[in-house]
Parts: sequence; structure tokens; C-alpha cells
Amino acid sequence: MKNDTITLYEAIKQMRRFSQIGRPFSFVHATYNYSTKKTSGIRRVSRAKLRPAASGDNVVNADYKLFYYDETIDENRVCWQMLILYFNDQRVVLN
Repeated sequence: MKNDTITLYEAIKQMRRFSQIGRPFSFVHATYNYSTKKTSGIRRVSRAKLRPAASGDNVVNADYKLFYYDETIDENRVCWQMLILYFNDQRVVLN
């Protein structure tokens, strides 16, 4: 039986592994714009691959963000790591 949960850092580790071999993954995250203090709800990304993270010198709070490419909409995106809710249909939990 498939485990129902996965830790955030294990999910990110698997995302990196999938991206290295060119395999897309799905995930769900809550949205939040820190600058405007607004959300646009929950976003489901059906086909994503990670892209290189920005340097902390270039992007504020880069260490807490996930930089990804959404193949479905053909667009580079960013989300807060701690707002990731699901990875490949497994519930993501913080430890």
C-alpha cells in the first residue's frame, strides 16, 4: 500500500530526482504573494519540473522558495516550499 504522506524535504528530494531524469511530477500548493500579502487560492500543477534556484543575493527569501517550470502552461513559476500540500498525490507534511 502506498504511503499516504511524505515529508516536505523528501518530496523536494524526489522532485529533484525526477527533474534530473526529465520526468515531470504533479504537486499542489497554496499561493501567497508576500509583497502584496494576498493569495489566489490553491494551485494544482499537473506537469512540473524543477529549475535552478535563484541565488539568495538575487531573490529575497530564495532559500524558502521552490522554482519550477509548469509544462502545462509553458511558464516559469515560484512557490513557497512550506505551502506545498501534495506531491504526486501524497499529502506533504512538515517535520
